[in-house]
Amino acid sequence: MPSPLAKRSVETLLSVLLVVLTVLGAVGPSAAAAGSPAGPGPDWERIAACESNGRWHINTGNGYHGGLQIDPATWRAYGGRRYAPRADLATRDEQIAIGERIVRDRGLSAWPNCARTTDSGDSTSRAAEQTPPDDPAPQAAPRTRSLTSPGHTTARTYVVQPGDCLSVIAERAHTPGGAKALYDLNKDTLDQGPDQIYPGQRLRLRA
Repeated sequence: MPSPLAKRSVETLLSVLLVVLTVLGAVGPSAAAAGSPAGPGPDWERIAACESNGRWHINTGNGYHGGLQIDPATWRAYGGRRYAPRADLATRDEQIAIGERIVRDRGLSAWPNCARTTDSGDSTSRAAEQTPPDDPAPQAAPRTRSLTSPGHTTARTYVVQPGDCLSVIAERAHTPGGAKALYDLNKDTLDQGPDQIYPGQRLRLRA
């Protein structure tokens, strides 16, 4: 029959082993997580070269600004006003900081033509894109645009897409009278003012 002293020694040893195993169990997953490197980020220089020829302070009046061609609504939505009123008035690093926020929220879909990535993180410019299929699937309008001028449209109504603003819609639709006339046509819908437009709203483009 074991003595009380021997019994206490065994209990103490078991307690120590339990503590050690518990600590190892907690440290193991943390160490594994810490050892997993983060994936490579977007190549912002290449995206800017595609979107704006690398001109970080460009403003052509098409409603999209800066090297990454970010429209005012998106710039405000992702906190850009803390840096500057518009993207083209911010520094390169500040524009990239907002770009990173956009990527965390919705990936690289904001730059569909200029941010095609491979598993290694390399981006492919528009010149290297493959020819699209005859009947491509429709895509939602991105919040950012390249500098390519949009074509004329004969539609009489338009459904607001994320990132749209009246000036850009009026320019694309060639609405007579521009953004002011477009607002006057849609005062019933835009009852909160010309700056408060939301995806899904249907706007009249002509009287």
